[in-house]
Amino acid sequence: MFLKKYILLLIAIALPMVVLGQELSLDSCLRLAVVNNADIKNADLAIKEAEQTKKAVVTKYFPAFSASAQAFHSDKPYIELGISDIKSNVVRDVLQVIYDNIGELLGVEDHISFLRNGVVAGVVAVQPVYAGGRIVTGNKLANLGIEASTYQRQIAERDLLLNTEELYWQIKMLEEKLKTVKTVLGLLDNLEKDVRVALQAGLITPNDGLRVKLKINEMNSNVIKIENGIKLSKRALCQQIGIEYSDDICLTDSVAEIKSPWEYMVDNSVAVQGRSEYKLLELNVKASRLQKRMIIGESLPQIGFGGAYTYNNLLEKGRTNLTGFATIQVPLTAWWESAHNIKKQNFKIEEAENMQSDVTAKLELQTQKIWDELEAAYRSFLLAEQAVEDAQSNMRMSSQYYNAGLIPLSDLLEAQTLYRNALDTRIEQSIAYIICLRHYKQITEH
Repeated sequence: MFLKKYILLLIAIALPMVVLGQELSLDSCLRLAVVNNADIKNADLAIKEAEQTKKAVVTKYFPAFSASAQAFHSDKPYIELGISDIKSNVVRDVLQVIYDNIGELLGVEDHISFLRNGVVAGVVAVQPVYAGGRIVTGNKLANLGIEASTYQRQIAERDLLLNTEELYWQIKMLEEKLKTVKTVLGLLDNLEKDVRVALQAGLITPNDGLRVKLKINEMNSNVIKIENGIKLSKRALCQQIGIEYSDDICLTDSVAEIKSPWEYMVDNSVAVQGRSEYKLLELNVKASRLQKRMIIGESLPQIGFGGAYTYNNLLEKGRTNLTGFATIQVPLTAWWESAHNIKKQNFKIEEAENMQSDVTAKLELQTQKIWDELEAAYRSFLLAEQAVEDAQSNMRMSSQYYNAGLIPLSDLLEAQTLYRNALDTRIEQSIAYIICLRHYKQITEH
């Protein structure tokens, strides 16, 4: 626990320094997203709620204490008896004579009364001995609730990290495209100088000079669009990871070497059994079976024992009582209803098992689909890599041919366009492969 708090403290100190430095690595973005995202915070709260539910269920193992007190006052006593209420004339007359002679001397009245006012208070403790197994079953259900909340939190974090990484690499892709456009602009600037000289020498027509200018304008327009796209994507990333946007933010990670996906391949069934979604399905079946036990417990006897300590002054004198007792309740009329509820729960168990089987098969299909997409992305990257080499070679040859006067300017501009498109495609395929690999590793590494 101390080590965990120490690590969190270091993260809390380090992350603001990273932000203040305006440099963000992919790892720092992922950590910030987990720390600041509202969905993750709510998922953490859900786990705490489930833990409190379990603690509440544990209290059922201990005695239940209750205290009560009542006080009352009436305008006249509920019970009042006097000499005049005696039915026997002889006894009544004798007592009346005695009272007339010595009653006043003794300071007593000719009648007595009870329950005109009073106080009753007490404390009762009941220890459950047997409740049809519902206390134990309820505790198991509470444990399942904690597990389910934990798996749901893992799913939320996994989706968050994937979305964050997609935003990060989208920005890097746009930045690489911006570099490509600026490289092409550099080539066009050099070409414009050569065209201007050739135009002054009368070697080319003004249309060629116009073509170069239009191409330069097109590239400058692309620069503006890409820069706006970068700013918008950075704003989205800052919102995702919970920091304030700044134009000075710099993403430090670059596209690493693309490795073959086959070294990451995992058997579909093995991958599915390790996923949080699959474990949630298992918990759903277990919970349905435990719910059946709860229903059965409702029709079983409930046994308990306890004690009560009471005080009252109802008879004009305060007195206390300590009482022990045992209870047993047999819900006779509930058996009929429980029989139907048990059958109903059996159907729910079957539904949960059917859902587990169906969703498991779908998860295996999803895993296969993501693998197919990963493999296709890798093959597309290899093709894009080859296309860049071809386009680079074509542009180099076209430049030589143009300088030798063997091809028109339009062919050289087309070669530059093909080269730029090839570079853009390569970075797009690189990022697509990185995202696919991240997604595949998330659902296969546990």
